[in-house]
Amino acid sequence: MSTAEKGNGAAWAPQRGDLVKVESTGKVGTLMGLDWGMCQVRPVEGGVEVDVALDDLVKPTDEERLSASVRHANARSWGHL
Repeated sequence: MSTAEKGNGAAWAPQRGDLVKVESTGKVGTLMGLDWGMCQVRPVEGGVEVDVALDDLVKPTDEERLSASVRHANARSWGHL
């Protein structure tokens, strides 16, 4: 699995468990796997995985990663995970 990081052209190959951003929706989630040519991405707050095309994934910014981590911690403390 590999795709180009938008912006600077550096190669970025997300791995299972990495935070990824779905470019078409702007949502950040965890890459759960690859099946039938589609990536499965689970929202950081938990929930159902969605199928996303590999070219729709981009590397999240540091700010997006921090925000996702806070959302995950909040969901966990509220008992949603």
